[in-house]
Amino acid sequence: MTDQPIRPSTTVLLVRDGPEGIEVLMVVRQNDRSQYASAMLFPGGTVDPSDSDERWLSLCEGAAELDAAERARRIAGFRELHEETGIALLQGAEQTPERAARESSFYEVVRSSGGRLDLSAMVPFAHWITPEGAPKRYEVFFRLCWLPTDMAAISDGQETVAAEWLRPADAVALGASGQRNLLFPTKCQLELLAQSRTVEEALAATRTRRIMPVSPRVERRGERTFLSIPPEAGYPICEFQMATP
Repeated sequence: MTDQPIRPSTTVLLVRDGPEGIEVLMVVRQNDRSQYASAMLFPGGTVDPSDSDERWLSLCEGAAELDAAERARRIAGFRELHEETGIALLQGAEQTPERAARESSFYEVVRSSGGRLDLSAMVPFAHWITPEGAPKRYEVFFRLCWLPTDMAAISDGQETVAAEWLRPADAVALGASGQRNLLFPTKCQLELLAQSRTVEEALAATRTRRIMPVSPRVERRGERTFLSIPPEAGYPICEFQMATP
């Protein structure tokens, strides 16, 4: 079987300080037939060609320090966050942006608001690659974003059916209890984020941590299937038992 092409993707960990510690925004996917059916995830998706449009340079802060590929990845993170939750993280907006209509573009949403994207506020958190042999393969660039917002997260009703702020430890517990479908890469990021009590701590840890590409290995042990990652990846957990189909 010919291996599938790898598509670049950005996933956003939007964090804030809550009354009982750091919280992260999560969404629940539609109950469809994809590998992400009903999964609790962070907002994100594949990088679109429009994310590389040179016109973005006039609407972004911190773009000059980044190469073209990284600029597109961070713009994709802002775009996907807006498309899936309605949140537009804009600096200096003259008017509140509305969720982009299907016939409009995120670029037009930003331009018409009079605001700008602060690309420096979306820093590398993790880098994962879908294992070989998977039906679809992605190179996922997790980005930590701490920009404050008064906008309420609302699911788009198409790709996502719910959006909520959760403490990382609470999200892990929901997955462990079976109340939510929590995929291995998501669980790993939550476990890592749970080591920080505040946004400031999470940001400091992220900026000093060595980020390496991680591609889980699939292992069959009798009737059970496991995903495992090397200990040097720096996560609190190294393996995950997949649900039996």
